[in-house]
Amino acid sequence: MALSDVDLTVNLYTEGDKFFDLLKAAIRDWQGGWGHERERAGYALELYRRSLETLRSHLEEARARAEGGFFTEQDQRILNQTEEKLAYWEKKLAEIRKQED
Repeated sequence: MALSDVDLTVNLYTEGDKFFDLLKAAIRDWQGGWGHERERAGYALELYRRSLETLRSHLEEARARAEGGFFTEQDQRILNQTEEKLAYWEKKLAEIRKQED
């Protein structure tokens, strides 16, 4: 029996806070460790960056669609909340990167 790829899907809107917090903790724990731990920290950091890029891209697309059509107060509120979350996690990424230096 051969191993195959396993895909994992994380809903960054509903589970993003837990996901980013988990990655942040892993990065901080492993940054100063042994070589294999630093490798794990690097991988977690890359997942963190890619996830932020995905969230940012989704927000841009959602805003463009919403502004191009029916755009309710609730739509605006959801987009604003998501933008606030994105800004928060980008700030946390900057703090983690400062700790690397």
